[in-house]
Amino acid sequence: MKVDHTMKTLSALSFLLFAHAAIAQCDHDPVVSPDDLILCPNETATLSTQSADAYQWYKDGVAVFNAMQQTLEVSSSDAGSQFSVVATVDGCAEESPQVLVDGWFFLLPFVIHEGDPPAFIGPEGESFYCDGAFVHLVLGGVTENIQWTLNGEVIPGADGQDLVVTEDGFYSASGGPGVCPDFIMSVGVQIPIFFVPGITPVIIAQGEDLCFTPFTPLFEWQFNGTPIVADACFTPSAGGTYTVVADYPGCGPSTSEPFDLVLGVIEEPGMLLRAWPNPSTGAFRVRSPHPLQDTWRLLDSGGRVIREGRFASCTDCAIDAESLEAGPYLLETGSHRPVRVSVCR
Repeated sequence: MKVDHTMKTLSALSFLLFAHAAIAQCDHDPVVSPDDLILCPNETATLSTQSADAYQWYKDGVAVFNAMQQTLEVSSSDAGSQFSVVATVDGCAEESPQVLVDGWFFLLPFVIHEGDPPAFIGPEGESFYCDGAFVHLVLGGVTENIQWTLNGEVIPGADGQDLVVTEDGFYSASGGPGVCPDFIMSVGVQIPIFFVPGITPVIIAQGEDLCFTPFTPLFEWQFNGTPIVADACFTPSAGGTYTVVADYPGCGPSTSEPFDLVLGVIEEPGMLLRAWPNPSTGAFRVRSPHPLQDTWRLLDSGGRVIREGRFASCTDCAIDAESLEAGPYLLETGSHRPVRVSVCR
């Protein structure tokens, strides 16, 4: 068997030439064991051969520096390389067959959402569910040493692949694959889940129109208890009692409080607010005939509070909309009717 390796010294080269000439007379056949090594990430193992007078280990045909013992330690960083050893007995050198050191490679674990669908998704990817919704998370890609966390803290007893979520927070999980149970991998992301009370639509007056908020495309207006055909915002032609039934995904349908409309009755000026420019690209000016001291809230189309604050005894007050996403919003105050505003980009 030919030994064709580059040696660093002339004496070593001479030794190999002598060994090559003597190979045919060697009566030993070194082998490396184990010959089916597959390492987990960050794992080490030991290769060994039979007893001999001298040894030199090789990795991918290149001599391993100072590797002249009966054993050789390898690690997962050696995965994909071939190893052999030249063993010398009574001056006769023989090289073993090469063995492959392989390694396991794993994709990150993942989480699947099962159960009820979220009522809506927030701007940062938050999942909002109605109270009482069944939220089921399933961890995939790992089966051993599983641990779920909530807000970065370990959830006691949550060590299975399934987790039923019952409270708000940021969820994550980690675990190891079956063949390498001690190689712990994290999902790598936080899964934000929040529960909200059942959503009830609210009817508001916008000038001569009636509208409802938060908006959903699944709605039905009723006039004196009878369904009517109308848009989300419409101009009523008769006085009476109006309600709207709105179906919000994940929460089911709900009915607004009745809105009693008497045509021709003008609201008192003190109850009116005006917002301009509307729509806005940067800031709203809110005007009132009397100084405003109420708290205010800005709600998005899903009914979530995006901004809130308090007016500082002003009749021409500013509300910053610079960082808001484009779309409709509802401005609510303590003692005035809500005002529908829009942001455009």
